[in-house]
Amino acid sequence: MNPSYAHLNFLVLSTGEAARVLGIDPSTMRRWAYAGRIAYVTDPNGWCLFGMGDVYALRDSVREETR
Repeated sequence: MNPSYAHLNFLVLSTGEAARVLGIDPSTMRRWAYAGRIAYVTDPNGWCLFGMGDVYALRDSVREETR
């Protein structure tokens, strides 16, 4: 975890890290975030950060959709 985000109560993943967990392209990850499919926060530089729990929950729901 980035030390500047140590005050957050959850672990965060960058767009690329979250996309890797989901097996999708980072541009798809951003599109899903902007569409409201997953919650995110932005850091002072404008980078999207995703809660690890949210990413894994989305991964599980995507797996259920494809069954």
